[in-house]
Amino acid sequence: MRSARATVTLFAATLLAGACAITSGDPDGRTVVEQVDPAFGGTTPVVTAPPALRTVPPTGTTGGASATIRPASTAPSTDGTAGIDGSDAAGTAGTQPGSTTPPQTSAPSADGNVPSLAETRFELVPVAEIDSPVALAARPGTGQRYVATLTGQVWLLDPAVGRDDDGGAAAGTAPQVVADIGSKVSQGCENGLLDITFSPDGEQLYLSYTDTARNSRIAVMPMTGETPQTGSSRILLALDQPACNHNGGEVTFGPDGNLWIGFGDGGGANDIFDQGQDRDTLLGAMLRIDPDPPGGRGYGIPAGNPFPSGSAPEVWAYGARNPWRFSFDRLTGDLWIADVGQNRIEEIHVLPTADGWSPGANLGWPLFEGNERFSGSETPADLVFPVYTYTHDDGCSVTGGYVYRGSAIAALAGTYVFGDYCTGNLWGLVRGPDGTAEHIDLGVSVPRNTLVSFGEDADGELYALSVAGTVFRLTAVEP
Repeated sequence: MRSARATVTLFAATLLAGACAITSGDPDGRTVVEQVDPAFGGTTPVVTAPPALRTVPPTGTTGGASATIRPASTAPSTDGTAGIDGSDAAGTAGTQPGSTTPPQTSAPSADGNVPSLAETRFELVPVAEIDSPVALAARPGTGQRYVATLTGQVWLLDPAVGRDDDGGAAAGTAPQVVADIGSKVSQGCENGLLDITFSPDGEQLYLSYTDTARNSRIAVMPMTGETPQTGSSRILLALDQPACNHNGGEVTFGPDGNLWIGFGDGGGANDIFDQGQDRDTLLGAMLRIDPDPPGGRGYGIPAGNPFPSGSAPEVWAYGARNPWRFSFDRLTGDLWIADVGQNRIEEIHVLPTADGWSPGANLGWPLFEGNERFSGSETPADLVFPVYTYTHDDGCSVTGGYVYRGSAIAALAGTYVFGDYCTGNLWGLVRGPDGTAEHIDLGVSVPRNTLVSFGEDADGELYALSVAGTVFRLTAVEP
C-alpha cells in the first residue's frame, strides 16, 4: 500500500502540473497527457481517451431507477446553490440547512469597538494531526467536526465524551476513525476521497471520491450515532473521467436544500475534451440535484434548473476548468466558486442570491482564463466574469474557502477567506458596495504546496487543512 506521504507527494505534484500539461498523440489514436511534474523534474505519461456517453435520469422530480453514469461525457456535479423556482431562496438564505445555530455576525471587542482588519493579527492553531486531510465538515445539529483524508478515511474530531472550552477535543479524546473506504479509492494524481458533507438533518453522510478505476463517484451512507454505516452505502451518481486530473469533487448542500457538486473539465490541458462550453455534459460544470426524491431511488432534477430539456439537466452553471472548493455564504446565501487557472490566472466567481444564483451562468473556460481571452473569439451573453483574479506571480492554484460568519474574530466578519495551494498563504476578500473586491493578506500560511482545503464549523469558525498532515483553526491574536 502506498504511504500517506507518497500519496501527498503525488497529489501535490499533479496539482502543480495542472497548469502546464502537455498533450500529444499515441500510436493507437488516444490522447497522451504528459503531466509535467516540477517536484521531480520529469513527465509522467497518462493515457486517456475521450469520454463515452452516459445515461441520465429523466427530468422532473425523480431520478430513474438507476443513477449510474456509464463511461461518460458528462462531468461530476459541483457544489453550488440554487433553487430558482423561487420557493425558498429568500426564506432560507440566512441559515445553513439543518443547523441549530443561527447565522453569526462578529461581536465587538470588550471595549465596544470592532477592530479593523488591518489591525488584526491572525494565527493558525493546530487542532489535529491526521495523515492527508482533505476536507472538514460540520454535522448539523451537533458540535461535531468530521475530517476526510485523501486515502479514504473519515475521522471524528469530537467524540461524544465532549469538547474543551475552545472547541477542541477534550483532554484524552483523540480523533477517531469512524469510516474507511480506502479499498474503494484510487490514489495518486488528483485522485482520492475528495470531499464529504452531511445532509441538512445530519442523518446521512455524502462522500465524493475517485474509485479504483479513477472515476468520480458520489456516495451516501446513513449515520448511526456518530458512525457512518459504510456497509449500507449506495452510489448516488457515477461519472467516468477521461483523465486523472481536474476532478473537482466538492459536494455541499445549498440553502435550497439541494445537493451541489462541482466537476472539472475532464483533465489534461487546454480543455482537450471540449467540455468547458458544452452544456450537455457534467464535466466543467456546477451541478444541482435533489438527492432524495420521492420514491427514494436515484436522484431528481430540481424545478428551476436552467437546462431541464437538455442531455445534462443536472447542470446549473458551466464553463469551469477545475472548481476547487466552493461555498455558500451562510448569512446571505451567495455562492462563491474558486476556479483553478491554467497558464496565468486564478479566479473567484460569485453567483449572488439576489440574482437567483445566476442560473445557466457561463464561467468562461476555455474562452477566458480569468478575465483574459484564452481561446476563440466569441463572448457569450451568459458569460459571468470573476469578481477577483490573481496571476501566477502571486501563486499558482487557488483554494476556495468561506465568507467568515463566526463570532470569535470581529474584524473578519463578511470577509471571504481563501488561499493559494502553492504558496500556502491565506488571504481575504472584502467586497465594496460596487462589487469590487479588495485583497487582504492575513499574514498566516501553511507549508507550501499543501493548502488543500478550508472548513467551517457549526459556529461559523474557519479551519485550514494542510495535506501534509495538520488541521488548523484560524484565530486572532489577542492585542
